[in-house]
Amino acid sequence: MRWPASLRPARSWGPPPWLWLTLALLLAQLPALIGHTLDVSKGLGQVGEAGRGRFVTAVLSLVQLLPQFFLLAAVLALLVPRARCRRVERRYGLLAPDDPLMAPPAPASGSRDGGADPHFAAAMTAFLQAHAPGTRLRLSTQDGISARVYPGGGRTVRVGVFAPLVHLWHTDIDAARAVLLHELGHLRKGEQHATGLGSPFTALVRVWPYVLAGLVVLPVTLLFVTGDATASLTLAEVVLVLESVPKVLLLVVAALWSAELGADRFAARAAGADAVVRALRSLGKGDHGGLARLYHPPVGMRVRCVSRAGTTRVRLLSTLLWPLALFAQLPLAMLGAFPAYVLLGASADRAGRQVLALAHESLAGQPAWWATLAVALVWPLATGEGRVPRDTPMTERPGAARSAAVHAAAVLLPAVLLLVGLLPLAPRPVGGVFADDPAGRTTPAATRAPGGGGTGTDAGAGAEAGAGAGNSGEAGAGVGATPTACPGRAAPRDPSRPPGLPAFTAGNPSPSAGGPDRSGGPRTFRTLAVVSADPLSGMRAQAQEVAERLRGARWTLRDDGTLAADLAEVPVLRTTSVDGTTRLLTGERTRRTDVSATTTWMDARLVTGTGPTVRLDLVRAVTGATRAVVDCREFTSSSTTAQRVSLTLSDRP
Repeated sequence: MRWPASLRPARSWGPPPWLWLTLALLLAQLPALIGHTLDVSKGLGQVGEAGRGRFVTAVLSLVQLLPQFFLLAAVLALLVPRARCRRVERRYGLLAPDDPLMAPPAPASGSRDGGADPHFAAAMTAFLQAHAPGTRLRLSTQDGISARVYPGGGRTVRVGVFAPLVHLWHTDIDAARAVLLHELGHLRKGEQHATGLGSPFTALVRVWPYVLAGLVVLPVTLLFVTGDATASLTLAEVVLVLESVPKVLLLVVAALWSAELGADRFAARAAGADAVVRALRSLGKGDHGGLARLYHPPVGMRVRCVSRAGTTRVRLLSTLLWPLALFAQLPLAMLGAFPAYVLLGASADRAGRQVLALAHESLAGQPAWWATLAVALVWPLATGEGRVPRDTPMTERPGAARSAAVHAAAVLLPAVLLLVGLLPLAPRPVGGVFADDPAGRTTPAATRAPGGGGTGTDAGAGAEAGAGAGNSGEAGAGVGATPTACPGRAAPRDPSRPPGLPAFTAGNPSPSAGGPDRSGGPRTFRTLAVVSADPLSGMRAQAQEVAERLRGARWTLRDDGTLAADLAEVPVLRTTSVDGTTRLLTGERTRRTDVSATTTWMDARLVTGTGPTVRLDLVRAVTGATRAVVDCREFTSSSTTAQRVSLTLSDRP
């Protein structure tokens, strides 16, 4: 499409296109995003037994992925502009000026014209066509926002005007025109495809607090209330998810703010700073209420930037807003990674050194910093503000020199950070972050390529700690360690039977009338009552939950001495000894996935007789082990719960 001359970007100063850089970095993340999503889907399939903790951990991982899906939606929205246009116009009631609901009323009989008010739509349309030919106007009677730009199709653009701007048009037409010019400022850089009405970027900011409450607070609270033994480990993942909220929003908000400040500058250059300031003060409160304050800069900040657009301070803010947000992700990631490592069992000293090493490596390892440096280097050449021509008049040289200094600072920030990342300043702790774990966990040593931090818009420290959250062991190569190949992707070994489980002995009397156990075919029972449920490892709520599941079970004692239940969580129990009316049984079952192994052990004492009821005492233990290889590093975890439950069974229907 060939844009009209009025829409072509002029060779004038302005912030770099950080919004588009954010989208470009997302595209580079897509392969890792797909792989991570597949791993999370496996964890979401485990909801019972020890898998409940892994299920909640998978939900938390999904929360961390949601911002990436919103950014992916922003990319996909570029491909279907017409669908977005239809959705936006239905939602906001946007109609063409000649629609019967929006058309001006017919002039009253005897009047020379229809008055001044009915002509505002025609005046707005003429103004848009004069500055951006082909732009179409749409009107809505809704309040809350003044005007927004959005794509009408692959080659058309529409500006939605709402009731507050119509009122401003009749009270301060210059300020209202400045609002329209602000929207055209977005149009000049093609930002209507990523921002404006129906933008997934702004949708991310609007729904993120509700996603956080629904997918983090509720499941984690449930996990603690039910007493799952993995809750303490899951807390490490909770820390990382809570830390990821401002970390993710920082980059998106900075990109949106940079675009808004650039559009304000365009409007001020075309309509005058005073008109833009009046428009901001008149419409800012309604336009930026609630969560809209996040995807629009504060009104006070915008007023100061418009009023002092030529100063070095404002130019530095506009140019470095996004790089500074990218840099701010590092301390946020460190603040989340340190407590996560400590919760997983690492000492404070090793956790601190590990976090510093990860943050240091992420500087040079993130493509975001290299891309930022590239944009900062190219942008002065694209705008023509990076140099001071020899024929520049002396009166204009100070302003041109300020522009050159601003762009030099924009280049200097990422260049210095990349240089720091390339220097060997922060080595990892020798033997790995968990080498001095008192539990004596050991894992094979693994190495990591220098500078192999996170990618795209995610800080390396948070990404790596996030991969290890919920795990209780990590392998790492220290300074001077012998390099080895990456560990292979394989499920962990089957867990060992927990030590110290109580053993049953024969001799308890039958709750029925006693006498020998009858034979002559299989015998079927149902759980009549739960006599007791006590925790051996874990919390009482867990034992009670197991008892509740067994309350509705049906049992079959076969001729071969095996006892089976209709619950998948109960392994087939095989008789080990029979003493009169007492039968001792044992059994185990292991379930495996690509990254985990969960074993359930169960010992039982069945006291039978000729009566209709029997007594079943159970000792049950479940151990879940997880092993994952992330970025050539091995992470392992394990958790065990155990209960003792006594049931009364009946052979009556």
